[in-house]
Amino acid sequence: MTFFDRFSDVHLVGAHRGFRACRPENTLSAFTASVGRCHFIETDVQICRDGIPVVFHDPTLKRTTNAAFIANKLGIKSLRLSTWDLSRLKQLDIGSWFLAADPFGTLAAGTLAVADLEPLMPQRILTLAELLEWAMRHKMPLNIEIKDQRRTRFDQHVASLVLDAVHRAGSASMVLISSFNHDYLVQCKALAPHISIGVLQNEQHPPELVQYLQTIGAAAYHPADAITSRELIRTLRAAGFGVNVYTVNDRQRQRELFDFGATAIFTDFPELPVR
Repeated sequence: MTFFDRFSDVHLVGAHRGFRACRPENTLSAFTASVGRCHFIETDVQICRDGIPVVFHDPTLKRTTNAAFIANKLGIKSLRLSTWDLSRLKQLDIGSWFLAADPFGTLAAGTLAVADLEPLMPQRILTLAELLEWAMRHKMPLNIEIKDQRRTRFDQHVASLVLDAVHRAGSASMVLISSFNHDYLVQCKALAPHISIGVLQNEQHPPELVQYLQTIGAAAYHPADAITSRELIRTLRAAGFGVNVYTVNDRQRQRELFDFGATAIFTDFPELPVR
């Protein structure tokens, strides 16, 4: 049984970092806004200084937090997340940046109003344990992407730390683990063969792709939209793999990919149904 066997729909929508177009990414507000608009949520996990998995995308805190201001107050020189412990990360506002940046133009377009978002601020960084607890309460499956930790001391331990949080939450059947670092996926399959994994790829496909995915033990392949074709999808589906394509915000392209046989699409504008 794989992560995908839990779904009755054949065309799945994954909310990319939550409802990222209308809420600050990877926050409780973005995840909550995704409920009812997707089949599952995609999120990012990395390890902070004290060895705790936290929900965050970038290796540095610069883009989506007020860390530069807080760091100055605390006398911290580095904005790399891996150098901050959880107690300090919890002081950050990871939501208000969205009001100024309007990254998808949804505020300028009137899709949502600043007045509706302001009461939700500040948003605080979540631990993976906190997100898993929320997901279990809402019966929301998660695609957990493990971010590359090769520049941190947790490179050899990130897979086990993530899996430990998953098992403590009793959520093994609710998660799909993916990564661009395929070594982490091999480690995950060795430690927890019952948990599904998805192989992320963004520029070119590994040679002998079907054999490569079989060797890793993947349930799915997660290619960038730019390197995805009808032939790729049909070949992989025929070999028994799911194909989940990122990041697809155009509705026509979503329909096309599903017509080709894609299992799922990741989108910043989750909406059900896609047909």
